[in-house]
Amino acid sequence: MNSVEITEAWIKEVHRHGQRERAAPMEAYMRHQFPFVGLPKAARQEHQSVLWDKLKGVATNSPEEVRALVDLLCNQDAREFQYTAMELAWKTRKQWSEDWPKDVYRRIQTKSWWDTVDWWAPKGLGIYLLDRGGSHCPAFEGILEHLHSHNNLWMKRSALILQLHWKDQTRFDWLRTLCLDHRQTKEFFLAKAMGWALRQYARTNPLAVKEFVGQHPELPNLTRREALKHLG
Repeated sequence: MNSVEITEAWIKEVHRHGQRERAAPMEAYMRHQFPFVGLPKAARQEHQSVLWDKLKGVATNSPEEVRALVDLLCNQDAREFQYTAMELAWKTRKQWSEDWPKDVYRRIQTKSWWDTVDWWAPKGLGIYLLDRGGSHCPAFEGILEHLHSHNNLWMKRSALILQLHWKDQTRFDWLRTLCLDHRQTKEFFLAKAMGWALRQYARTNPLAVKEFVGQHPELPNLTRREALKHLG
C-alpha cells in the first residue's frame, strides 16, 4: 500500500470508532458548522499514532506526497481530520517547499474557523517564515501584505497572528501598522486577534505594548482588554 491508500484505510477505521454521543456536543461547540466523528483529542491522538507508524514504512519525503496526504485529510467532512492534517503537516515540516504558503492560503480559506486558522497562520506560515529568517526572509513582507489586503476575514486575521511565536524577532512596527489599519473594526475575530497578538508580544516587550495601547484609545475595547490582560 502507498501512503494515500494507508491514509484512506485509516480514515475508514477512524469512522468505525466514532462516538455519536460525543460528536453532538463537539458539533454544538463549533456552532454546528462542521460534523464530527466524535473522538476526543486523546482518543484521536491514539488512533493517529497507528497512522504515523504505518506511514513510516512508506515514502513521505517529498513535498508533493505531503501535500497529497494533507489535502486528503483536509477534504474529509468530519472535523477531526482537519486536526490530523495539521499534525501531519507539522511532523513533515522539513518538506515545506517554496510553494508552501500557497497551500496554506488555500487551507485558511477552506472550511474556515478559528480552530484551524489559528494553527495554519502562526505555525503553518509563521514558523515557515521564522525557519527562513523571519522578517529577513524575502517572502515576509509579501506574505503579510497579501494576507492583510485580502477580502477574506480569515486571511486578515492570519496577518495579525502570523508572528505569535516570534518573541523578540517580532516586527512590532508591522504589528502596530496592521492593528491601526483595523482600529475601527467591529469584527470580533479581528479585534480579538489584535489583542491576542499584542498580549503575546507583551511577554517580550511589555512597555512597548502598554505604550502603544495607551497612545491609541480608538482601538476596539476588546483589543485593549486582551492586550493589557497580564500587564496590570
